[in-house]
Amino acid sequence: MIVTATPKTMTDAEALRTARQGGNIFGKALYGGGEITLKLMYLESREVILDLYYQPAPIMKILGKGEKPDKPSQKIRMIVEGTRCTASYSEDPIETREIDIKEEMLQKTEFSDDKIVAAAKRHALRMVRRQIGRVAVAEVNSMRSIFRPYYVAFYGKYEMGKRIRYLPIEADGHKVERVL
Repeated sequence: MIVTATPKTMTDAEALRTARQGGNIFGKALYGGGEITLKLMYLESREVILDLYYQPAPIMKILGKGEKPDKPSQKIRMIVEGTRCTASYSEDPIETREIDIKEEMLQKTEFSDDKIVAAAKRHALRMVRRQIGRVAVAEVNSMRSIFRPYYVAFYGKYEMGKRIRYLPIEADGHKVERVL
C-alpha cells in the first residue's frame, strides 16, 4: 500500500540500544537485560493547518473600535497523533515521501476527523492564549494523513494470556514533546 510517511532515520541497532535503556531507570533495571523483540510499525498522525483569527479585546468591542478580522492573522501547524489523539505544535514543515508499506505494518487512527480537529484547535488556542494573551478563533485550512515510523520494543517472551511490556521508539527523529 502506498502511503505518505516521514523518512526513517534510525537503524535497527540504534533502536535496540534505546530499547536496552528501557525508557527510564526503572525500566532499565527491570527489563534492560532480558529478551527484546523489535517490530517496525507505521502509526498514523494527522497534520492539521489552522487559520487563526485574533478577536479584538472586549473593551475595544464596547467602544466600537474593534473590528472582526476578515483574513487570517496567522497559520499554525499542529500534529495530532492517531493513537492517543494528542496534539503538538510543529514549527517547520514536515518532510514526507510516498513509500510502499505492507498493510500489516500500518496502524490507522480510530478517532474521527472531528475529534482530531478539536484536539488540534484546543491545543493551538491554549498555546496562543499563553504566549500572546489574545483570544483567537481557529478554522481548519487543511488536513492530511502522515504515517510515522516507530520501532516497538517488546520485553520478554510472547505467551498467551501474559501481559508484556512494550516501548514505542520514534524512528524518524521527530521527538514529540507534550508541554501543555
